[in-house]
Amino acid sequence: MISTYLGYAVATRNMATTLNQVASQSQTKRQIDYYNANIGKVTDVDDFMGDYQLYSYAMEAYGLSDMTYAKAFMKQVLTSDLSDSTSFANKLTDTRYKEFAAAFNFGTGSSSTAQTSNQEDDLIGLYNQSFTTEATNAQTETTYFSQNISSVKTVDDLLGNARLKSYVLQAYGLDPTYTSNSFLKQMLTSDVSDPDSFVNQNGSAADKTLVAEFNFNADGTVKTSTADADTAYYQSQIGSITSVDQLTSNPRLFDYVKTAFDIPAYITASRFNASAKDAGVATSNGLTDVMAQFNFQSDGTVADGAQAQTSGQISATTDAYATNYKGGPQTLGQTADVMSAYNSAVPSYTTDVGAKDNDLYYKDHIGSITTVDQLTSDTRLFDYIKTAYGIDADTPAVVFKNAFSSSSTAAIFGLTDVVSQFNFQSDGTLASGDTAQSQTAIDAASTAYMKNYQTSQTSVTTNAVSNYQTRIAAVKTIDDFFATNAAADSDTSNDSLPELYQMAMRAYGISPDEMTKTQMKKVLESDPYDPKSYVNSLKDTRFTNLAKAFNFDSDGKLKPPVQSLSQAQINSYVSEYSSRSKIGLTGAQLTKATSDAKDAATYFATNIVKVTSVTDLLADSKLTDFILTANGIDPKSVDTATLKKAFASDPSDSKSFVNTTAGAQFKSIVNAFNFDTDGNLTNTKLGTAQNQGTIADTNDLFLHQTLEDQEGDTNAGVRLALYFQRKAPDINSIYDIMGDTALYQVITTTYSLPSAMSSMDVDTQAKLLAKFVDVSDLQDPTKVNKLLQRFSAMYDLANNTTSSTSPALSILTSSSSSVGISADTLLSIAQLSSAK
Repeated sequence: MISTYLGYAVATRNMATTLNQVASQSQTKRQIDYYNANIGKVTDVDDFMGDYQLYSYAMEAYGLSDMTYAKAFMKQVLTSDLSDSTSFANKLTDTRYKEFAAAFNFGTGSSSTAQTSNQEDDLIGLYNQSFTTEATNAQTETTYFSQNISSVKTVDDLLGNARLKSYVLQAYGLDPTYTSNSFLKQMLTSDVSDPDSFVNQNGSAADKTLVAEFNFNADGTVKTSTADADTAYYQSQIGSITSVDQLTSNPRLFDYVKTAFDIPAYITASRFNASAKDAGVATSNGLTDVMAQFNFQSDGTVADGAQAQTSGQISATTDAYATNYKGGPQTLGQTADVMSAYNSAVPSYTTDVGAKDNDLYYKDHIGSITTVDQLTSDTRLFDYIKTAYGIDADTPAVVFKNAFSSSSTAAIFGLTDVVSQFNFQSDGTLASGDTAQSQTAIDAASTAYMKNYQTSQTSVTTNAVSNYQTRIAAVKTIDDFFATNAAADSDTSNDSLPELYQMAMRAYGISPDEMTKTQMKKVLESDPYDPKSYVNSLKDTRFTNLAKAFNFDSDGKLKPPVQSLSQAQINSYVSEYSSRSKIGLTGAQLTKATSDAKDAATYFATNIVKVTSVTDLLADSKLTDFILTANGIDPKSVDTATLKKAFASDPSDSKSFVNTTAGAQFKSIVNAFNFDTDGNLTNTKLGTAQNQGTIADTNDLFLHQTLEDQEGDTNAGVRLALYFQRKAPDINSIYDIMGDTALYQVITTTYSLPSAMSSMDVDTQAKLLAKFVDVSDLQDPTKVNKLLQRFSAMYDLANNTTSSTSPALSILTSSSSSVGISADTLLSIAQLSSAK
C-alpha cells in the first residue's frame, strides 16, 4: 500500500484529470448518464424521490447516503425554504442538508407566476414613464414647430420638412403616412373662402380647419400678411392680466411680447417671471427695459386698480410688434391654434400643457357659441365641459341638449347644476344679447377643469396600476391575461380602466395598430431566448422585451421565470454569506457583522434578479463580493478580469479555465448562473427539479464522493484527506469540525491530540481546538494543502497503513463510537444552537 502522503499527493496533483478518470469508469458513467437523462423529467419532489436511482445518486453526491432510507425526513429537507430561517433544513446543524436543499428547486417558497415582482415593477415603471416620455416628446415637437414655422417661405418648404408636416397633420387627426404631398399642396393653396376651391370640394372638416391656419397663395408662396390679428388679440386680453404668471401662461400673449421686444428664445416663462419680480434678475437677463413696459409689483402681481400696461405701454408694445413682425405662413394666432390642437390631439392623455391649451381654447371660443348644438359639435369644447363638471365621458350630445329642455332629464342624468351654469333657453338657443356663460361661470368652469383633468389622469396611472397589480397576481394562463376587466371579476369599478394587455403594450412602446391580440398572444408564448423563435424572427427588441416580461410557455401556461440565479440558489447564497461573514467573530464584532450581513443580503436579493448579463453582474462590486464571500473566496484576491474569464469559459469543456487548477474555485459559481458563454441570460440551463448548473455540481460532487470511496478502499487516510480538502471551504466555525467525525479526526490526527479530549465539555473542546486551527485559514487552499500534508505524514506514523482495518476507515464507514468523539458529545454538538 502506498503511503497516505503519496496517495493524497497523486490524487490532488491534477484533480480535473483524476476526476475524469473516475468518470470514465463504466459503472460511474452509467450512473451519471442515467441521472443526466432523467432528472429533467422530474416534475415534483415526490416524482424525484420515487425514482430510487435518481434519489440515491443525489444523496450519495451530497454525502447523505446513510440517510437515503429516511424519505419523510429528507422530503422536509428538500421542501425547506432556505430564505426562511425557521425552515426545517435551516434549523438542522448539519450544513449538508442545507446544501442538498439548495441544489433543488422544490423549496423556493413560491409557485410560478405570470410575472415576478421584478418583472412587474419594470413593466409598471415603463408604463408610468411612457406618459412622461409622451409629454416630453410632444413638447419637443411643439418647440421645434414654434421655432421653425416662421422660416417657411413656400408651401414646398413646409411639405419638405417631415417634422413640420407631420406635426401639422397630427394636430388635426390626419395620418402623415397616408396623406400625399400633392394632395396636401392642393389643399393648402386653396382659398377656404371660395366654396368651389379644391379644399372645399375635396377636403374633410379637419382638412378645412387645417388650411384655414395657413396663408399660402395659389402659387405656393406666402401671402403678404400684417400683424393686425395678433395685435387685436393682444389688446383684447392684456387688460384682464393681473399677474406676470398669468401673462406667460398664455403662450400667444407671451410670444407676442417676446416678438415685440425681440426677447431671445432662451428666456423662458420662469426667467421672465423672475425678472418681473426682481430688478437685479431683470438686469442679468437683459430685460430691464422690457419690464419698464409693465406694471408688475415685486410679488409679480398688478396693484389693485392698476393695469398690467397703461394705454401708452400697450401702444409701445404693439408698435414694437409691428416693427419686428417677420411675417410667414402663419400669424401668432394661427401658430398657437395649431400647437393647441396638437397638444390636445396627439398625446393619448391630457398633459399639463394640453390642459392649459384646452383651458385657453375654451375661454377663447365659448364667447362665440350661440346654441347648444354648436357647443356639443365642437368635441374639444364638449370634452372640456364634461371634465369641468364631472359629466360621464360617455354622455351623448343629445342627452346634454335635452337637459336644457327637460328638467326631469337633467335630474336623471345629474345635469341640473350644469344646466344652471349656462344661459341657453329650452330650445337650446340664446336670448338676444346673452352669452353662453357669464364671466363668473367661465372662471368657475376653468377652476374646476384644471382640478378635474388631473383626476382623470389618475384613472389611467394610479388606478390602472393598482388594478394591474391585483389582476396580474390572479393570472394563471395567457387567456386570463387577455380577459377584460369587465369579464375578469364582478367589480364594475375597474371596467373602464386600461386592460392588462393594453398596459403591457404601452409600457414597451407598442401601439395598438402595430399588434393585434392574436399576434401579441403568439409573441408572449414565444421563447425570447431562442434565436429561432417567432418573437426573434420579428427583429424588434420591443417585442422581445415584451416576451421577456412574462412567464408563459408555448401552451400559454405559467413557467418558471428566467433570471440570473434560481430562487433556491439565491437563498443558498444568502445563507452561506451570513455564515461565512461571521467566522471567528464574537461580541460587538459579531453583532455588527450580523447586521451588515442582513443589509448585504437584502441588497443582493433585491438586485441580483435585475441582472440580465455578466456585464451587469461584474459592474456591481457589491453583488460580486457577496457571491465570492458566499463561496468562501476572498473578494480582494479576485479581479474583474478573472471573473470575466471564468464566466466566458464552458464548464463542460475539460480544457476551459474553470476546469484548470486556477479556475476551479469559480466553477460552481459559473454553473449556478443562467448565462451562456457570451454572458447573456439564457433559459437553456433551467429545469424543474434542478437547473443545469446544479446538475453539473451534483455530478461533480458524485465524482468526488466516488473518488473518496475508492481511495478509502485501499487507504482510509487518503479518503479522510480528500474529504477534508473538499469540505474545508464550507467550515465556518470550530463547531463545524466538531460536528463532523471525519473532519474532527483529521485535526486530532494532524496535531496528535489525545482521544481522551472527546470526553471533555463541548465548549472546552472548542477552545482547545481553536488553539490549533484558525478557521479563516481553511478558506485558503494553500494553507489547507499544507495542513493535509502534515496530516498525511502524521496518519502514516500513527496508523498501520497495511492493516486491513483502520480507525480512519471505521470513522467514515461505520457508526462505531469506539474511535473519535463519544456519542454523548456528538449529541451535544447536534443540539447546539445555530448562534454558535
